[in-house]
Amino acid sequence: MKTPLAWRNVLHSKARSVIALCGVSFCILLIFMQLNFYGAATTNATQVHNALDFDLIVLSPQYTYLAHPGKFPRGRLEQLRAVDGVESVIPVWSELGEWQNPETRLSWHILALGVEPAERPFRDDNVNEQLPLLVTPDNALIDSVSRPEHGQLGPGVTSELQHHRIRIVGQYRAGGGFLAGSTLVTSRDTFLRAFAFASADEPNMGLVKLVPGVSPVLVAEEAKKRLSPVATALTRAELAATERHYWLKIKPIGLMFTSGILIALLAGAVVLYQVLTSEVQNRLREYATLKALGYADRYVYSTIVRQAVIFCGVGFAPAFLVALGLNFLIRTAAMVSVSITLTRVIGVLLLTSAMCFGATFLAVRKLRQADPADLF
Repeated sequence: MKTPLAWRNVLHSKARSVIALCGVSFCILLIFMQLNFYGAATTNATQVHNALDFDLIVLSPQYTYLAHPGKFPRGRLEQLRAVDGVESVIPVWSELGEWQNPETRLSWHILALGVEPAERPFRDDNVNEQLPLLVTPDNALIDSVSRPEHGQLGPGVTSELQHHRIRIVGQYRAGGGFLAGSTLVTSRDTFLRAFAFASADEPNMGLVKLVPGVSPVLVAEEAKKRLSPVATALTRAELAATERHYWLKIKPIGLMFTSGILIALLAGAVVLYQVLTSEVQNRLREYATLKALGYADRYVYSTIVRQAVIFCGVGFAPAFLVALGLNFLIRTAAMVSVSITLTRVIGVLLLTSAMCFGATFLAVRKLRQADPADLF
């Protein structure tokens, strides 16, 4: 039975090994969290749109994102009812407004959506069933996933949107994504009273539902021809791609998290390289002895590889557990929808493996200096 040399080397100096494991585990934790934030950024980019029920969405050519949606003539939206395959057309108004915390009286950004109470613009039936409450002027539904800065919000609370008095009569769960700490749904008439510059004849979005079995791509092409140049139509997949490109490619969010992953990967590789190089330097004569006894270079080098795998494998477990705990805190305190999926775990394992073998490759160059002649 062969001696587990790699394990013996790791356990020989326990204090140094524990310090090395902490460094490697911390870098793996950083990789986990950066990937989690990047994944959350991908989800948040379409969080509000995902709450809306549509097969095609009509937007202004000036649309950048929900806080700057642009507007288009409602009459052009109504023309889509004549397109084959269109089942319903629902206008929606959206603006980023100022919400006054009812307790502190401080103002915070909130994304307001104006809808027709008689329509069913949301995917969640629980929200649609509450919309008749909005027929009463100045009533609103509030997002239960609201940041603490907006106050303790729920049915019965009264505050101000754009200095206009609003009563909360119901709740739903959606999330404001990157735009704001909360979202608010009102009737169209209440929305127009709060946002004086908005117009009933110029919605910001149009939700188009199609007859089951109809191709959204084909209907979108026909809709674009009819709406051009004052508006355009996108499928849900096209909208998701557009939003993610804006937030992850144009805005610095994607670059920030991608850079964080690379920095964590590089830091982990440097930490592991330093540990392995120190190990090689301290045991250079022992490795030279193995060579002198006839052990092949492959066996000697594989010892370093196994040590690197031990450090990364043992360091992965606490990093994973701490990441789970941090995700829970971030979801509950910061209202950011971070999560660890199986795909993400596999991704971290692959990146950890790359970090492991990259550092090992560099450390083995030092080991090649272990010549049997060093014994004499």
